[in-house]
Amino acid sequence: MDTGKQPILHIPQSVVDDINGYRGQVEKFLKGETSPVAFRAYRVPMGIYEQRTEGSFMVRIRIGAGMVLPYQLERIARLSKTCGNGILHVTTRQDIQIHEVSIEDTPDVLEGLLEVGLSSRGGGGNTVRNVTACPRAGVCRREQFDVAPYAVATAEYLLQFRSSYNLPRKYKIVFSGCSDDCAFASVADLGFFARVQDGAKGFAVYAGGGLGSNPNVAVKIEDFVGDSEIFEVAEAIKRLFDKHGDRANKHRARLRYVLARIGPEQFVKLYKDERREVAKQGLEGLIPEIRATSVSPVEPTEPGDKDAGPKQYAANVEPEKIEGLFTVEIGLNLGDILADDLAEVGQIAEEFGRGVVRTTQLQNLLITGVAGSDVFRVNDRLSELSVDLTATDKPHIVACAGAATCKLGLCLSRGLAQAISDRLADEEISDRIRETSIRISGCPNSCGHHLIADIGLQGRAKRINGRLLPCYDVLAGAKTREADARLAERVGTVPAKRIPDMLAEAFKQDASDPQLLTDLVQRYSNFSPDQLADDYYFDHGSDEPFSLAGRGPGECGAGVMDVIKLDIDEAKEAIQAALLAQWETDLSDHLYKALLAATRSLLVIFGLEPKNDRETFTQFSDNLIRPGWVEPQTQQLLHKAIDWRMGDRASLDDLGPQTTALVRRVEELFLSLDANLKFKAEPIVQEDDPTQAEGQTHTIDLRGVACPLNFVKAKIELEKIAVGEILEVLLDEGEPVRNVPDSFAAQGHEVVRIDGVGDHFCVGVRRKK
Repeated sequence: MDTGKQPILHIPQSVVDDINGYRGQVEKFLKGETSPVAFRAYRVPMGIYEQRTEGSFMVRIRIGAGMVLPYQLERIARLSKTCGNGILHVTTRQDIQIHEVSIEDTPDVLEGLLEVGLSSRGGGGNTVRNVTACPRAGVCRREQFDVAPYAVATAEYLLQFRSSYNLPRKYKIVFSGCSDDCAFASVADLGFFARVQDGAKGFAVYAGGGLGSNPNVAVKIEDFVGDSEIFEVAEAIKRLFDKHGDRANKHRARLRYVLARIGPEQFVKLYKDERREVAKQGLEGLIPEIRATSVSPVEPTEPGDKDAGPKQYAANVEPEKIEGLFTVEIGLNLGDILADDLAEVGQIAEEFGRGVVRTTQLQNLLITGVAGSDVFRVNDRLSELSVDLTATDKPHIVACAGAATCKLGLCLSRGLAQAISDRLADEEISDRIRETSIRISGCPNSCGHHLIADIGLQGRAKRINGRLLPCYDVLAGAKTREADARLAERVGTVPAKRIPDMLAEAFKQDASDPQLLTDLVQRYSNFSPDQLADDYYFDHGSDEPFSLAGRGPGECGAGVMDVIKLDIDEAKEAIQAALLAQWETDLSDHLYKALLAATRSLLVIFGLEPKNDRETFTQFSDNLIRPGWVEPQTQQLLHKAIDWRMGDRASLDDLGPQTTALVRRVEELFLSLDANLKFKAEPIVQEDDPTQAEGQTHTIDLRGVACPLNFVKAKIELEKIAVGEILEVLLDEGEPVRNVPDSFAAQGHEVVRIDGVGDHFCVGVRRKK
């Protein structure tokens, strides 16, 4: 197999560096040097999710514009067999997933993928996700032009920046080749629709769309931009998202919440402001080349091919815009395919097509550029595999992973999909409604895209006489088309076990009739206990009574912000506990917990993970007190906390107000973090400028000098220097470092830092009067 072809998506060097450093991070985690929470924040943006079974992980591979080369498929298949369960999964966003990988094997998977130009970086977390495109881009007869090169280039541009991996939430970008919107640009965070205006290629641009909770259709932000302007547009929306996304609440952090909060007019204005700023500053980093992505162009080899029409071939064959060439669609069972079969599909594409395999939003595969004379041979080869060549001849069923593997899943969506497929297998379905889509999501997050289906099903649970019952909201009426998109609306709720019969009846009549579906839902939605057989309390494909066991917090938004918020919440809870227990004889334990959690919280943005309390306080001093992000007096607060911990101080009860103020300031800094993990808040005290400090800092060594003589000597030395200059006082630990700074502060001078230096401390005091 030819491995000389360059990967379609070129991986930026920063991503290569991250992958090369991943093994070391896993080793630290396995040795217990990194906490599970901190490691999760690291691995999820690397595209590695824990599945519902503890200790089992999924690796999500980015497939730029849904285009992957045969030798890459061969490597994916091999890694799935050696490190996973041997079954690959194609997602609704054109990625490919390897399942059931142990954490110990994930470095081998990532490094193995990198060797063939593939990466999972950004496959999860608050990142720029896979940039998708029409699955038939470059061969579709209806497209304005091939949008796949633009999707690939946009990904290459954004992925080179660290800021693309620390956004308020995920950022999804889509390119559609025409208004029919096969790629779903109308419901993306950023959607591009191909346009040709006065002979020039370009795009109409929409933004602020999205599915899941609070779903929204995108609004138009540009009538037309030239094709060379796509990077400016993507960068401007990223900056808008970074500045205005809600980092404090990941459930309301997506870009569509910004649109909902400020309205379309203000949203477009903010975008225009950001775009002007981007244009003024110029684009940073490397500007990718817009490269053709159609590999090994094929021309028909026989004259008769040009006269071949789609009716001569199977239902999975569609003519391309070059006469005599065809696309062959390969139906997968809910996106799954055996590893060896996936590798074989790649070999068939190499031999008979353009040498590239496409992944689709319907979780199928495409081989493009097949000559008419080869179509039958291709299908003969495919018929030997565990794939479905009649998938296009029946309603399209799409389902998310569901509760079988996903921690957020409520219902077994894949079990329901199989039950529907089995029930409809023998039904006569008219040509007119054969293209009807059924999309199933096991929870409200819409990974199965139920909000843009002809018939959408969203999993939920009801409690009937104390027993949990799996059921689904039924939605209908969706439309995805540029400038005319609408989301599906809820019709009603039906027990999961009744869904297949209900849909069979709908397809016997006319599933596209909204009123018919509404009437059927009302008839099938009887939740009277005496009408619910015992098996209704078992989900599809399960022999255990329905429950939410194993469900837990999902990892889609896991990242640095989650880790910080965990600590801040802990600090706030400790403060609240101190307030509720204010009549107790000693509140010190509550206040100490608040101090420790607050000071630990922000250290992760500096790449630090302290191993003990003293290290936490020291690192907080170096990175937040000394640069002026919190009040200088915080240093004394921390010393008093350590004294209490060591038994040298009776109580912390008098430090409640200072501790509360510190927690508030830390949270304020947290909420001001941008995508580069830099504070947008202003420092309380400006950090000393080292270029101006020369000649203005004086030192006195008072180690071995006891209190109060050490303060007297330091005070005399301070009076020798000019107002505004700094005296560095070297003091022993214990009483000297506790008392001398307090004494200077009491006299109105500024204690700018207290640094531990080996077995002593260096106290910086600025003369104020």
